Amino acid sequence: MAKRKFWMRVAACAVIVLVGWMIFVSSKQIQRDRRIQEEVAALEAEAAKISRENKTLAGEIDYFSSSDFREQEAKQKLGLKKTEEIMAVIKPVPDYKAETEAQNNIVRDVSANSTKADIPNYRKWWEIFF
Repeated sequence: MAKRKFWMRVAACAVIVLVGWMIFVSSKQIQRDRRIQEEVAALEAEAAKISRENKTLAGEIDYFSSSDFREQEAKQKLGLKKTEEIMAVIKPVPDYKAETEAQNNIVRDVSANSTKADIPNYRKWWEIFF
C-alpha cells in the first residue's frame, strides 16, 4: 500500500508539472501569436497607406502627362499659344478716384507749406521733432 501511495504521489506531481509546463508553453505561444498579429496589422496599415499614395501619384502622373497640362504650362511659363488662338491682353482700368485724391493731397500739402512759410524756422524744427 505504501508503494502504491508513493507512486500515486509521483504520478500526481508529474501530472501537475506536465500541466504547468503545458500552460507555460501555451502562454508563450499566445504572446507570440499576439505579437505577430500586431505586426501584421501594422504592415497592413502601411500597405494601405502606400496603396493610397500610389493611387494619388498615378493620378498626378496621368495629369502631368496629359496634353492639357503641357498646353497650360506652355502658356503660363513660355508664353506660347496655339496657331488658331487669339491672345488678348486686358489692362486694368486706372483708378481715377485714387489719382484725384492724391492730387488733392498734394494741393493741400502745397497750401499748407505756403502757410508754413510764415512760421519761423525754430517753430518748424519744433514741429518736425515734436
